[in-house]
Amino acid sequence: IVSGSRDETVRLWDIQGNPIGQPFPGHEDSVRLVAFSPDGKLIVSGSSDNTVRLWDIQGNPIGQPFRHEKSVDSVAFSPDGKLIVSGSSDNTVRLWRVGWQSWLQVCCNRLRYHPVFKNPQTEVEKQACETCQKYVWSREES
Repeated sequence: IVSGSRDETVRLWDIQGNPIGQPFPGHEDSVRLVAFSPDGKLIVSGSSDNTVRLWDIQGNPIGQPFRHEKSVDSVAFSPDGKLIVSGSSDNTVRLWRVGWQSWLQVCCNRLRYHPVFKNPQTEVEKQACETCQKYVWSREES
């Protein structure tokens, strides 16, 4: 069982109501919503601090929080676990990709035809090209 609290934490519980591990700190206001991913390996939380946070089952934060303009009112995973949907008092519903691979794919695909990728000069540019080639573009070709 997973719960959110006014003490700004997320907690795991067994079915007898005993806490499992330590609370997950990170939010800066009440945690109003929580949900497990379909595979049970991730947790999403929504808070009055206007953020949506992603956690592994041990309570480690994954990436940076997703931000709304106002309090988060709903969170859920898509059935395949690749997206998070959140609703907010700012009158928006937003979709967020789960996992660094999905974000990397978005970034690499946006940069694919940028002139720097055709002829990288600096070490940073070369590393960026190599990363996209290794993790995104090589998978698309195979």
